[in-house]
Parts: sequence; C-alpha cells; structure tokens
Amino acid sequence: MSFWGIIGLIVLAVLVMGLLSMVFHIFFMFLPILLIIALIIWLIRHFSKKNRPSTARPRSSAYTTWQEKRSTRTKRKQARNVKTKDVDD
Repeated sequence: MSFWGIIGLIVLAVLVMGLLSMVFHIFFMFLPILLIIALIIWLIRHFSKKNRPSTARPRSSAYTTWQEKRSTRTKRKQARNVKTKDVDD
C-alpha cells in the first residue's frame, strides 16, 4: 500500500470518528430533555389514573368472592361414554 493510500485511510477514519462523535454528542445533548418529557408523561398518567376505573386485578377479598361466585355458577357435567386410549399403544 502506498503512502497516499495510508493517508487516505487515516483521513477516512478521522471523518468517520468525527461523524460518530457528533451523533453521540447530539444524542447526549437531547437525553436530559427526553428524560424530562418521559417524567412529565409518567406524572400525568400517574395522577390521572385515580379518576378512571381501574382495570387491574381486584383486591384479594373481592377476588376470592368473585372466584367463589364463578365456581358455583359454572359446574361441569360428568363426561359419559368416554373411552381413553393409552398413548403407547
């Protein structure tokens, strides 16, 4: 490889590293702004959640009551005329 080829590769490497550092510098400049925006959105959702009905799982006492109502309501019939076959056969 000639002298000018080596110089060309070094110049190319310097340009690529300069562009990469510029991209990371811009990213790190906007990172605090993005964190503040995310915090504001989280705060808005956190404090407005109490006004809308909860879709989360019910409390434990209500959940057990709901389970008992459900289990008494959906009784399955016993299977009739059912033959099982062994898997190995």
